[in-house]
Amino acid sequence: MVPVNPKTYGQFYGGDCYLILYTYTTSGRPHYIIYMWQGRHASVDETTACAINAVELDKKYGDEPVQIRVTMGKEPRHFLAIFKGNLIIYEGGIRHGQKTEPEPAVQLFQVRGTDEFNTKTVEVPARASSLNSNDVFLLKTNQVCYLWCGKGCSGDEREMAKTVADVISKWDKQTVLEGQEPAEFWFALGGKAPYASGKRFQERVPHYQARLFECSNQTGRFIMTEIVDFGQDDLDEEDVMLLDTWEEIFLWIGKTANSYEKTESVSAAKEYLKNHPAGRDVATPIIIIKQGHEPLNFTGWFTAWDPYKWSDGKSYEQMKSSLGDVSAISEITMDLKNANFSHRSSSNKPVTANAEISVARSSLQDDQTLTHSSNCYNANTPLQEANETGRFPRDLLINKTVDELPEGVDPTKKEYFLSDAEFLDIFGKTKDAFYQMPTWKQQNEKKRFGLF
Repeated sequence: MVPVNPKTYGQFYGGDCYLILYTYTTSGRPHYIIYMWQGRHASVDETTACAINAVELDKKYGDEPVQIRVTMGKEPRHFLAIFKGNLIIYEGGIRHGQKTEPEPAVQLFQVRGTDEFNTKTVEVPARASSLNSNDVFLLKTNQVCYLWCGKGCSGDEREMAKTVADVISKWDKQTVLEGQEPAEFWFALGGKAPYASGKRFQERVPHYQARLFECSNQTGRFIMTEIVDFGQDDLDEEDVMLLDTWEEIFLWIGKTANSYEKTESVSAAKEYLKNHPAGRDVATPIIIIKQGHEPLNFTGWFTAWDPYKWSDGKSYEQMKSSLGDVSAISEITMDLKNANFSHRSSSNKPVTANAEISVARSSLQDDQTLTHSSNCYNANTPLQEANETGRFPRDLLINKTVDELPEGVDPTKKEYFLSDAEFLDIFGKTKDAFYQMPTWKQQNEKKRFGLF
């Protein structure tokens, strides 16, 4: 058991296990909770060692602590609250304080949550198909960190993502809106590709939360059991799983599910719709999919979907080859062989994040220069120019979704694009006075006036 540097508290690796001792005081007396966090890729030896060390730690505190086993992807709210929105789960593992593999040049993280008590960030495969219109993603390169905002994300989610971005990357942050991505963004992900972007994934507050049920006859009779706070790991290859997204019913067939479960699950899905208390349409589509061949409108309902989980040891190149020519689906129409990742300011002059790296990379030729000042924004300071005047009427900014905003408006800084007179009329103070307030007060004011 190796102590973790306090500076990295909240940062976990999927190939390891961790013991967390949480102490709180009630009526002047200390109480303890021992959390045993187990990474998805941790070995049996590591999980066993974690349990043994938990017993020893429990004895050290007089057998008083409450012990809670937490598996990766199933972190309860009281566990997330400890890290105040900065729980980050990386792929790979750490051994004795040293990373087993060098840090990738490009990493992609999915951020889900709206406050310090329910937010967690998980590293996902760094490619376009991992994106989801309902969330915020952080794309970290060796010179910039993009905050990609899906059309269905909320202002609270964007604010939490900005906090996490400061932990993940030391480079400058740029906000990128879905549908307005610069070419460098797609280049870092290896090119454009389809991802979960249906209308349901673009809803800020889905009118119906997806539900997952396990369909099994292991007990001797066929039963459906609901799984709350579900994830990909809950898909049992020995059973059939029913995913209800309201508009569709998915029946996921595990590789070793028996024939009775396969047949009975179809009948159960029909009965489920027929007897649903909300008066469901019995004609709702029932879609049967096989393990390892899940479509995007299925995987999009799961946080941090791992496309390699059932790859049977195949490499990424082998899997890509089996899928055929991805470029036939979508392609980047610009030659980016010499593109660098230096982000540009509104004046279109390169902003150097790291001199050594910038010098090592080839610059674009004058006739190849990529400028996206209307699409990329610095997350830390307001834009100085959005259009000729840099200001828009309040009617174009208040209570507008990301895709309804005028081009050039940073959705995290809507208030900045008001004229000074309208700003004063709405907030009752000048912009200088407003930006001197604590961040949480700024956010509350913006929520109050529909500018968050």
